[in-house]
This record gives sequence, structure tokens and C-alpha cells, in this order.
Amino acid sequence: MTFRATVILRQELKLRPPFELALRSSCLQLVLARWGLETAALMGVKGDQTANDDDRKVRAVEAITRAMYESGLDDHATATEKTMLEKPYKSWDYSDYVYGDHWEALGVLQWLIGRQHKIPPYYSNFDRARLFQSTGIMPADPSTIEKFVDPFMAPQMHQLLDKKQLQHEIAVAEAWIWRARAQILLELRDEIEKAEAQKITASNEETPLETVMRTKHIPQSLQKLAREMPKTIPLAAKRAYAKGLVSLLEANDFAIAVELKDSSNTTNVPYTNLDPNHLDAIRKIAESRFLAFAWAVGKTNDWSTESVSELVSINPISSVWTV
Repeated sequence: MTFRATVILRQELKLRPPFELALRSSCLQLVLARWGLETAALMGVKGDQTANDDDRKVRAVEAITRAMYESGLDDHATATEKTMLEKPYKSWDYSDYVYGDHWEALGVLQWLIGRQHKIPPYYSNFDRARLFQSTGIMPADPSTIEKFVDPFMAPQMHQLLDKKQLQHEIAVAEAWIWRARAQILLELRDEIEKAEAQKITASNEETPLETVMRTKHIPQSLQKLAREMPKTIPLAAKRAYAKGLVSLLEANDFAIAVELKDSSNTTNVPYTNLDPNHLDAIRKIAESRFLAFAWAVGKTNDWSTESVSELVSINPISSVWTV
């Protein structure tokens, strides 16, 4: 059984001022520039290294950190971001590398301020090189950060984004985050039913099921829906397709275009039939874009995936279920 809400329940979504979006985008770009250096070092990428390559990378890391302070971005970066940038080269922890999941959020922020023309399908990534090029920011040069942000500070700068277009893209984001979470619940439904049957009482120790729910950012309020997921997913897919939130269906599920091996062609695969690596990648795309939209309209003030882990939707009711 599903609940249908009317469109009346929607509230007008108001974006943060353009300069706030530009500042958040700039902070992300600095951290992701550092992420690129650290990831390359972790993977042992050699390229055209010289004997002094490590020294050059150290200087680049230090220049990025200085640029944050000299441009004033330290007032807008999160505590986590500042800590990451202040760490010495090659000293990042695993949780720091996970910040690479924010590339898709950077793309959404740039789309919101007109630096990206469209948001790719939720099984495709933004072009990372284009994301960096579109701002003109050179991470080690604070003057380029100021040059990018300054136009958005002007009093006459207003949002150029059409409200209906914004509402639509938020609805699309809600549909895909719902589907990503539904897949996790589908896979966990046996464990959830077992836990409910045993009526496990609350304790200070986190159960394995609670750990998965937390690390996969699944709202606890959705846990009770796990049993109905095999029936709910086809219904949600049909509604999302009818509302234009997904472009194709396959076997009564969201269709994912997958490239064929040894070919440039693609084939459509039902979401639920994807392998674990594809499922994880698409979930991260949905989470990152959902975070960007949620933050951009003030549904959260904390920039972290965890801050929206209990947020079921940006609208009062997920757009999948409104009429």
C-alpha cells in the first residue's frame, strides 16, 4: 500500500543566494584538487615523474592550503575540509579519500549557478575536467578564486534558474535517491524481518544491521517498508516514468544504460539486476546530488552525506508519490 500526496503539499523551494553556491563550489574544488593529488599518490601513479616530483607535489599541496586562507575560503569551508587541506601530503585517512564522492555535488552546484548546462543521467558522471575548467579556478592561485566568486557577490545578481526547472531536477534527485535506498532495503529485507521477529531491544552496541543502515545512509523511518519493496519498486518506477523523472523503464524498474564489453553500444538493464559495483557507483551519484540540492535549498546547513542520511525527501513528500 502506498500513500499518495497531492501537489498542494509541495512547498516553494528557495535557493540560497548565488554567492553562497559559488563559495561552496569553490571550497569543493580546492578539496577535490587535493583529492586528486592524494589519490594519484595512493595509487602509485608514476606518469612522467622526476626525482623531485614529490617535492613538487608537496609545494602544490601547500599552495592549495595557502589559497584557501588567502582567498578567505577558510570562513566558508567546513571543519572537515580545513582539516583535510591542512594535513601534510600523503597523510590522508580513508575517510578523507571518500570525499571524492562529492564530485557529483560539485556538478550540481555549478549547474545551479549556470556553469553546467545540464545534469547527466543518474548512471553517468559529470565530466570532471569540465567541472574544473568551467570556473577558471587554479587551486593554487587565490586570485582566480576571487575572480570566480566576485561576480556572484554583486547585489544585482539574481537567480537565473527557472523555478519549474529547479523543481523538476529536485524531483529527479528524489526519485533516484529513493531507488538507491530501496535497493539497499531490498537486499536487507531478510535481516530486517529477522530483527523485527526477534524484537531486539535497544542497547548501546550497534547491531550489524544498524551498521549497514548507517553506512549506507538509509533513514530509519524507511526500514519498515523493506518487506513491501518487491511490490513497491515496480509501482514507484511506473510513477517516476509517468512523471518524467526517469526516461526509460526496463522490466518494471528504472532502466540503466550499461556499455557492452568490446563495443561502444549500450544496453538497458533493470536497476535491480546491476552488479554490486554498479549499484554502489549509482548510489553514490544519487547521494551526492541529493546532498547538493538539499543544501542548496536549506534543508541542511551541514555539508556532509551524513547530514541528509535521515532526510527522506527535499519536498514534504517525495515527488515519486505526489500527484
